[in-house]
Amino acid sequence: MFVGKRNLLVVLTIITALAIGGASAVFANGTSGNVIYACVNNSSGTVKIVAADTVCHENSTLVHWNQEGTPGQDGNDGTNGTNGTNGTDGTDGRNGTDGTDGTDGEKGDKGDPGPASGAVSQVVAGRASIVLSTAVCPAGTFAVGGGFFMTNDSPPFASFPSTTGSGTAPVGSPAPAWTVIKDPSDSVFVTAFAICAP
Repeated sequence: MFVGKRNLLVVLTIITALAIGGASAVFANGTSGNVIYACVNNSSGTVKIVAADTVCHENSTLVHWNQEGTPGQDGNDGTNGTNGTNGTDGTDGRNGTDGTDGTDGEKGDKGDPGPASGAVSQVVAGRASIVLSTAVCPAGTFAVGGGFFMTNDSPPFASFPSTTGSGTAPVGSPAPAWTVIKDPSDSVFVTAFAICAP
């Protein structure tokens, strides 16, 4: 049946009130899913919420509307916000405490011996002689070497470490003297030298 402008305005006003206020009490008897059904009196505009399969009385019109509207389209993305300002620098941290001393290392190996100091030596001369000359070292020293001096180039018979006597046989080291023997037929003199050291 036809619903007049006046009645339609009343229906819309009631629908709005139901949607805002007391919809929960009415929907219990007049909803089917998400759709609300009602009979509107064509004369007085009275609205009666009914079930979906209700047949309205004479001079009434069946109307319905959605309980919830269809979702709207997604809105446009908002513009990017401005960058925030840089934060202030933090304060310097406190100095750390000194670490503990480390443990002593292991004792190193013994080093190699250094070079030995040289022995103090001296040269002692014997008495010049035509046949035999012996140079005797001071007490506590020994002949570690020896030689001779002659006024010509003739070599002596022998040059060797010896005892303090005039014996002609050489002795083993350490000897306290050095002896030189030459040819007695030669009239030149010979002088023995001993290199003496402790």
